[in-house]
Formats: sequence, C-alpha cells, structure tokens
Amino acid sequence: MKIVADKDIYRVEETFSSAGELVLLPGRAINNSHVLNADALIVRTTTQVNNSLIENSTLEFVGSATSGYDHIDENALQEYGIHFCHAPGINANAVVDYVFTALAWTGLKKQTDFRNQTIGIIGAGNVGSRLALKAAALGMKVSVYDPLLENSHALAMFFTSLEEVLGQDVVTLHAPLTISDNFPTYHMLNANRLENLKQGAVLINAARGAIVDNQALDHLLDSRTDLTVVLDVWEGEPCIHEHLAQKVSIATPHIAGYSLKGKISATEMVYNSFCNVFALEPEPINSMQLPIHLVSPDSADDASIISELLLQAYPIQDDVLKDEIKAENKEAAENFDWQRSNYQFRREFSEFELDADKYSADINSSLAVLGFELN
Repeated sequence: MKIVADKDIYRVEETFSSAGELVLLPGRAINNSHVLNADALIVRTTTQVNNSLIENSTLEFVGSATSGYDHIDENALQEYGIHFCHAPGINANAVVDYVFTALAWTGLKKQTDFRNQTIGIIGAGNVGSRLALKAAALGMKVSVYDPLLENSHALAMFFTSLEEVLGQDVVTLHAPLTISDNFPTYHMLNANRLENLKQGAVLINAARGAIVDNQALDHLLDSRTDLTVVLDVWEGEPCIHEHLAQKVSIATPHIAGYSLKGKISATEMVYNSFCNVFALEPEPINSMQLPIHLVSPDSADDASIISELLLQAYPIQDDVLKDEIKAENKEAAENFDWQRSNYQFRREFSEFELDADKYSADINSSLAVLGFELN
C-alpha cells in the first residue's frame, strides 16, 4: 500500500508508516503525479483536493486532519468512488480558547472586564456553539447569526439578525467559507457591513480569511483607529495583505485551532477511518499529557487575575506574525507557511490546573466555565 501525506500532520509518520509505503511531502506541493499510484492521501487545508489532483489516480481514501473541508471537492471524490473523512470539532476548544485569550489581552490593554461585553457570533457550528454557551455562562450577552441553523439549533434563543450581531462589542467569525449556497459567506463582511461595527468594537476572525473583505478592512482601519482587530486567517493565504497585517492588533498565522490535544485527535480520527476502509487493525496512539500548574498572578482585581491566567496558559502575543511575513511576495508566503508548520502546539485550557483556594468564588466560577481544572 502507498500512502501520500502532508509532512506537517502531527505524528503522521509514526502513525501511518507501519501501514505501508509512506511518502511525506509539503502540503502545497502535492500534485497529481504523487497520487497516480497511491492508495491513500492524507492532507491538511493547504492541499486543494479536486478533480485535477485525483484524476486517473488509484486513490481509495482521502483523509483531512482538519475540522473544515472547503479545500475538498466532495463531488469529485464521490465521482471517483473515493472514501473521505475529516475531523469535525477537533479544534473547536482550541479556537474558543484563542478567542477568550484575545479578549483577555484586549481587556488588559483597555483595562476592562471582557465578561461585561456583549458578543456577536457568526456561525453556530462546533466552535460557535461552544463559544456561545461559555460566553453566556460568563455573563456576556450573546447574539448569534447562522441562517442555516436558526430553525433547528439548540441555541435558538441566541439567534438574531446579522445587523444586530455586527452591533455588539465583540464580533467573532466561526462560519465556513461558502460561495454558491443560499447564504454565501465569501466577503460577508464587506465594506458596507464593516462600517456598521460599533465604536471601540473588537473584530476576531478565526474561521476563513475571505469571509472578511481584507482590502475593505484595510481601508477601514485607516480611519477607524477605535477598532481592535484580531486576525488568524487571511484572504489569499499564504500571500497575505501586507498593509492589513501591519494595522491589526493581533495577527497570527492560521493557528487558532493548533492545540496539541486537537492535533492528536485529528490524526487519530483520520487514522481510525483509514484502518476501517482498508480493514486494518489500528495500533494505539499514546495521547497522555501531564497537566500544567499555573502560578497565581499578583493582580488585585478579579478581571485582571482571570485575564492574566488566560495569557499565562496561552501567551497569544508570542504567536504574532514575524515582520518578514508581513509582505506580499514569495519569500513572505514561504515564511508564513514555515511559521505555521513549525508551530509548537499549545495546550488547551482543560489541561491546566489551579489551586481553587487561592481565588474568589467569582474567579473560580469563570475559570471553571473556561475549562480549567480547579483543585
């Protein structure tokens, strides 16, 4: 059996090498010639799996170690009778952690309690729904927009119009990128809608870059210095908008979902599906990780203590794009991919423990909602 895989999938070599001949390649470099005589293809979002990639191949299985799958042409796979699996929900907790950490960072900068803000969430899938529940439990007023789910979703009490969502203190995006369906998300936040962001709002995009018109946002930030913008995803990745990258408050290289726990789960999910298709007995994957103990901050007020603990668990400021990436050229694009591929996967909030007796009931309640282990 021949398996072609993205070399940057976590533990891909130790997981799949025993199943056959394993060919590891950069995700963006995988092309038709590599899969012509392959049985399985394992990818991330950097590989576009479409007809031109898989035509005339011997592929029986395609797995994507990712939550999203807008890089996959499912119709083409069905036409060729190729089994497909991905890993929905595996990065949801990590992305939720990213959003709350970004809010903690912003709160410390503005000397505000992010729990007192209103939050508008676009997209009520695995990430958006978990974020909504946690935000509501923290006491935040939650508004959600997702026209595809509003009539059947368990969180229907939060659903409202896009216009109302865009008027909240925080607007955060967690929708897939779609172009041709009844509610396309491509450039959903265009110039007109971006103008509707309230004074002093925080805009976070940890979904897909092209949901926001990056050029329009770049122009807006010339006059709207009151806005705080956090971008983890970019239109045209890995060639990102140079001027926009310089203007946003936090710019990261598409790593919001990059937790160690999530990456292990993604590889394991794809591997188990692969073994099922080829009638193989899966070998166990060791995923045990020791919990990490956090040190108590010196801050006096509850809001600052919570924010500092979040930033201690995940120092988001260390993940910002390097200056050499903030340019529109081939070298910058390669550096974007390099920083993403060499990312040191962080731990999720649920993997950190704290001494509950050191904090107030208010702090402990919020930390428990956010997922921390209290002893």
